[in-house]
Amino acid sequence: MILKIAWRNIWRNNKRTLISTLSISGALILVILMRSMQLGFYDSIIKTVVQSYSGYVQVHANGYWEKQSVNNSMEVDDRLIDEINSITGIDNISKRLQTFSLVSKGEKSKGTIITGIEIEKEQLISDWDNKIIEGSTSFDSTDGIILSKGIAEYFDVKMGDTLVLFGQGYQGMMAAGKYVANGIIDLKNPKLNEMTIFMDIKSAQEYISSENIATHLIIDKKEYYDEKKIAEDIRKTISSDYEVMTWQEILPELDQMITADNVGGLIMAFILYVIVCFGIFGTVLMMTEERMYEFGVLLSIGMNRIKLYLIILLETIMLSSIGVIIGIVITRPISHYFNKNPFNMESFGEGLGDAIGEFGFDPVVPFSINWDIPISHAFFIFGISILISIYPAIRILSLNPVKAMKE
Repeated sequence: MILKIAWRNIWRNNKRTLISTLSISGALILVILMRSMQLGFYDSIIKTVVQSYSGYVQVHANGYWEKQSVNNSMEVDDRLIDEINSITGIDNISKRLQTFSLVSKGEKSKGTIITGIEIEKEQLISDWDNKIIEGSTSFDSTDGIILSKGIAEYFDVKMGDTLVLFGQGYQGMMAAGKYVANGIIDLKNPKLNEMTIFMDIKSAQEYISSENIATHLIIDKKEYYDEKKIAEDIRKTISSDYEVMTWQEILPELDQMITADNVGGLIMAFILYVIVCFGIFGTVLMMTEERMYEFGVLLSIGMNRIKLYLIILLETIMLSSIGVIIGIVITRPISHYFNKNPFNMESFGEGLGDAIGEFGFDPVVPFSINWDIPISHAFFIFGISILISIYPAIRILSLNPVKAMKE
């Protein structure tokens, strides 16, 4: 009965109800689309940078990250892999072996990072095939290597050219060898493109004179799982001889940049919510003050004050619900469309896409379709509605029926 009365009451003034619900839905549409674009862009940045370099979570031997020396590498056996794979949310695990070496061709030489990889597993984590811009997507032979774009340009490498690598092996051993250029990869990251050479992990182990070791375990997660929780679960599962790091710890500059930009988006959302607050409050104020005589009559004939307040509360929540439903219904197809058809940053200005690409970010903006965005903002509006309904509660609880009817 109370629900029926509340529903009829909000339509006693159709124009006011429409204006209130449209103001709520309009603000919600702007907030949801803005946050979907922001969070989608963050996901794109993280996916581009994380998949090309760090993975969402890394496991190393204790002390490796501080010095990043091949001497602090670890032996990786099936038991360790199985323990990590038992954690919920993990999608793929890949071993990497990294060491510093000098590479030379003709009269030129350059310092590089040699990265030994398991190419089949790397393809699952880093979209490897689509990054190869010339040559083969695999090593084809034990002496085959794939060069990053910057190194290939520096040495003017053609497929089949031989490069000489010279560096430090495991535990003071000398590392040297001749390797054949088998492909060129664009890592979409300027720094990595200038200094990375890939080879098969077994070839890398032979190069540094040590078998069955790795410096990194790169862990990819399933969509929507939290990498921080995964990292914490891994720490609880495996031996304390290992250190576990999330991409936020490995790339703190990227994490800080996203956090700072996210704060700006939240400030904009807060400004829109302030406007919504005043809109809802204005509606509730009018609904309360113009019905004081009606409230006085209802209280005089014996209606409970709590029931009367519940009617006003339900009216406020219903108004908010209509605005929220309209906002979500409109934004979902828009978010889905731009998730499947992201727009390029070039559309915001000539050269902007290239500038963003120079920082290693993919210059496209896919919208996020995570349900957390509309649901969290819907609950926020419901919270605002309940807080605003405190005003009619105070008025009703302190109302003198006789005085209200006289006025």
